[in-house]
Amino acid sequence: MEAWEECLETLERDPWVHIWYPRRKILVPSFAPRYVNSFVSVFEAQSKKMSDQLDFKVGRGNIGCFDYNVSYSLIAVCETIFGETLNTQRTFDRTFFNAFSQCLKYVTDRITKPWLHSDIIYKLLPMYARQMKYTNIVNQCIDNMIYAKQELLAKDDAIGKVDERIKTDKPPLNSFLELIIKNSKNNSEKGYTHEELREEIIVLAVAGSDTSAAGTSFTMLMLAQHPDVQDNVYKEIQDILGDPNKPLEAKDLIKLKYTTAVIKESLRLYPPISLLTRHCDKDLELPSGLVLPAGCDVIINILGVHRNPDYWGEDANEFKPERFISGHVPPNGFIPFSQGARNCVGQQYAMLSMTTVIVTILRRYRLKPATNVRRTKHNQLRLTFEVMTKEVNHFAIQVERR
Repeated sequence: MEAWEECLETLERDPWVHIWYPRRKILVPSFAPRYVNSFVSVFEAQSKKMSDQLDFKVGRGNIGCFDYNVSYSLIAVCETIFGETLNTQRTFDRTFFNAFSQCLKYVTDRITKPWLHSDIIYKLLPMYARQMKYTNIVNQCIDNMIYAKQELLAKDDAIGKVDERIKTDKPPLNSFLELIIKNSKNNSEKGYTHEELREEIIVLAVAGSDTSAAGTSFTMLMLAQHPDVQDNVYKEIQDILGDPNKPLEAKDLIKLKYTTAVIKESLRLYPPISLLTRHCDKDLELPSGLVLPAGCDVIINILGVHRNPDYWGEDANEFKPERFISGHVPPNGFIPFSQGARNCVGQQYAMLSMTTVIVTILRRYRLKPATNVRRTKHNQLRLTFEVMTKEVNHFAIQVERR
């Protein structure tokens, strides 16, 4: 694994470092544990709303849990980014959600269809005009929220409120947008331009919604297929969290070691992002003897790394959460959030969000396998690639009340 670690370090140094490195220096402090942990109340409130929606599906056959998870995660992400509770019933919020979802569909289409890669061809198609229409709506909505937040922070700065909240143990700032604006302003080198700030907000919204939704959905599928594991998770929740009416806190969720192991094992077998790309800045010899020439771009198969028997043993394709309890996780063998200098800054955020959903759902429901769903010959899930890895049966499960 030492050779593999050296490969990762070499591949991190890409020609775009002058763009991502200064941006990351501003972004990372916003994901400090004290800020991320404060968002558990948002995760809990929104996951309870999702749980209420599932109540109407009890005993009604198969349901696609991804649709519920993506709705939850997008609302929770937007609330933690902007510090406002968004409501899909309001015209403004509904317009933003619809435009955001449509943009993702067009981007996915273009990435996965090589004949759409050419700008010349793509801009001649009707879908380009539709994508730009929705892109402009998203940009305008985000711009309005950025301007409003900047105005609010300017007023707070005038009376010293923001600095006081940062320096003391008082409640942290209300949103990632506030934190990023403040960190950008205080950066000794160069802060974000308005366009860069908007781009980072969009990246956070995309990365924090669909990927977390897919990770939670895969975990729910695994729990439905392995009732013994689900019983163990439920018992741990009961033992550690106790009273179901007690508000969830990050310090309690972190104690759920087995539940965390189940989520990680689901991410190992079914990583929402299954590929990474890196640029090779010098000749690099792989452990196999193959030499990657300087200047080439490399695709790292996360799904392949996660199921490599050389790292995980002959049972690498089996669902065994105990792997993450034993502590025998191979170095750099588990990379659902990437690895190295360009790893995902929001991995703690994502894990807390997914854990909150699983806890909330299992407290109220028992997850059951969907009926009339075809698996592979080894009873593995059948997957499809849409930028993210998804399950071809739309993450179908059934739910029953406890």
